[in-house]
Amino acid sequence: MAILPSRTSFNQSASVVLADIKKGDKDKRNEFVWTYQERFYAIALLATDDPAIAEDLTVLAFQTAFMELNQINPKQIGMPIWDWLAQFIVDACASYHEQYSQTVSQTQRMDPTNDGSSQMDWETTVILGTQRVRRCLSSLPQEQQKVFMLRHQMSLDYDQIAAVLNQSPETVMAWLYRARVQIVKCLGRG
Repeated sequence: MAILPSRTSFNQSASVVLADIKKGDKDKRNEFVWTYQERFYAIALLATDDPAIAEDLTVLAFQTAFMELNQINPKQIGMPIWDWLAQFIVDACASYHEQYSQTVSQTQRMDPTNDGSSQMDWETTVILGTQRVRRCLSSLPQEQQKVFMLRHQMSLDYDQIAAVLNQSPETVMAWLYRARVQIVKCLGRG
């Protein structure tokens, strides 16, 4: 899987893609699942660290998405397909955490204004190349690697990442900031 978001089918209009699937073409539905199953599984695996549970969450997320599709008019969805679809795997991960994980304690929360999370210009470092970014990413602590991949590879927003990892959005922002800083330092060393 690419380290950076691709510009493939993930940015297509949800209304167009879902209208085709809703028409009942089995091949279209299978192609749709094939396109997104790896991404769903990767998110679920990052959330649970358990391949079997990640598979179950992936299946659950697709089932929920198809049930939702049966109840809506796809032409009224005005967003890219990944933005619509991501909510289902995020919700599945959040439900898993509600059942099996401890809640985030107040002492774990971090204030992103203290570490400048919103002031990082990450996009300029992308120019330096994905191989170097990948090498630098492997040197990060596991929670920072997960946050970085969910944000930059899976295109999830802070609230979605927080739900997937069972953390507060502030903690996610702080981890992402720290990951970006370490990667920039690593890239500077060559």
